[in-house]
Amino acid sequence: MRDTFQEQLIQARRNLIIDAAIEVISEQGFQRTTIKQIASKAGIADGTIYNYFKNKDGILTAIIARLSEGEAEDVNAAEAEQVDFETFISTFVSNRMAEMDSSFQTLKVVLPEMIMDADLSTQVYEQIYAPMFSVMEQYFEELIALGQIDAVDPALAARLFASPLLGMMMLRLLDDEHVATNWALYTEALPEFLLKALHKDEKSAE
Repeated sequence: MRDTFQEQLIQARRNLIIDAAIEVISEQGFQRTTIKQIASKAGIADGTIYNYFKNKDGILTAIIARLSEGEAEDVNAAEAEQVDFETFISTFVSNRMAEMDSSFQTLKVVLPEMIMDADLSTQVYEQIYAPMFSVMEQYFEELIALGQIDAVDPALAARLFASPLLGMMMLRLLDDEHVATNWALYTEALPEFLLKALHKDEKSAE
């Protein structure tokens, strides 16, 4: 019980630091943000941050992990509850698009930094996206076995599935006015697009 309580305290303090970092970074950018500013926003001493994060890059990785954590959760839930493919796509896309919309200002600051820093990019991919793709590949293997989608390479399917969502995020970051002003329409259209791309063709199955 004591260990669990201690873990909760640690996670609460980490979340406090991450929340403060998101606010400061969103206001002035990653490069201009200092550990001292993050600590001041969080209401803690500068040195306290190093008890939870190695450096500022570690905080950035944690921010991106938070923005991405819902993806694996949705896939795991779909597997556990044996959700059909159409329902999974609708839920997954709706959740991701909502997260991108609500976190847009943070994404606009964080993602360019990640892309420009090769070491950070590798770290984020290995810690966040590689495990997520692994989970999605397993899920697609199950869908293929059940005959719900065409027999394709699960690794290929997982990345093709993620690509339109990443593309929408990039267009939004590039200030595509049509995407920005019609975000709800794209949220509705994407599930149908993905279903047509990945759903098993009933005619070819006959």
